[in-house]
Amino acid sequence: MKRLLIGIVVLVALGIIAWGAVSITTQTAATRWLEARQAEGWVANADNVAVSGFPLAFETRFGALELADPATGLAWTAPEFRLEQAAFRLDRLAAIWPGTQTLASPEERLTITSTEIAAELDVQPTRRFALDDMRARLRDVAIQSTADWTMSLETGTLIVTRLDGEGARYSIELTAANLIPRDAWRDRLDPAGLLPEAMGSTLAQAMIRFDAPWDMDAIEVARPQITLIELEEVNADWGDMFFRATGVLNVTEGGVPEGDLAVRAENWRAMVDLAENAGLVPERLRPTAEAMLEVLAGMNGSAENIDATLSFSNGRVFIGPLPLGPAPNLRLR
Repeated sequence: MKRLLIGIVVLVALGIIAWGAVSITTQTAATRWLEARQAEGWVANADNVAVSGFPLAFETRFGALELADPATGLAWTAPEFRLEQAAFRLDRLAAIWPGTQTLASPEERLTITSTEIAAELDVQPTRRFALDDMRARLRDVAIQSTADWTMSLETGTLIVTRLDGEGARYSIELTAANLIPRDAWRDRLDPAGLLPEAMGSTLAQAMIRFDAPWDMDAIEVARPQITLIELEEVNADWGDMFFRATGVLNVTEGGVPEGDLAVRAENWRAMVDLAENAGLVPERLRPTAEAMLEVLAGMNGSAENIDATLSFSNGRVFIGPLPLGPAPNLRLR
């Protein structure tokens, strides 16, 4: 019995020493990371970096965190940010953002409030913490911009999984419920206020290939850039309108998509109203646009629904032969 008790005491003492050594290493690594960013010209400050969670976890808490990248002009501030790891699985992280944070660019400053923004990450500690899997949750998120717009989201999830094989390829699934678009967008698209305030649901599933993996270099050096999008499905509904798309887009070094998407638009006439309100379809061209779209709808045997091809070419977007406007730029800052 005496030997058993001595053995237990020794194991506990070794556990305490091991936890203490790892906690000191973690705290030192976090502090040195901030110092390294400062040496590169960043604003990288935290009024306190502390590790707690003994004996089964390591919880690294950053107080009054400020990060600003001089190369992009992006800056993030938060009163607190936490990273949590189980003592027996250091390759698994939980990231917890605070209820209020700010994100600023040279154009505007965003104040973000939420009930929950959190993510569980599976990473590779020996390969610059390269991301293998992420599952993020968002609840009651609201964004207020100094450019005088707001938007909000009731619930959302983001799942990112690295795919096996060569290249930085990731499976991405995004869901959102009760998304309230920016005031300016909604007022411009629907000046009469006929649509519901919030979009019902949105789903996006895709395989995206980047020119580099998502690891610490993505924060410290440069964001990986999209080179290919294989869109398995995107669908969204707003009022009695429904939109669905699938297809493949190649993305140039400048962030311009090239390729075709198969799209389905239900209640397309209401979408034309939105496009005219947004200035995408000039009033004088509306009769021509409607005539073309009526032909597309008639080919499917439904006057209100369209199955067509959305083409991205030379920096422009077309639905069938009808030009819709410039293509979005997908380059990540």
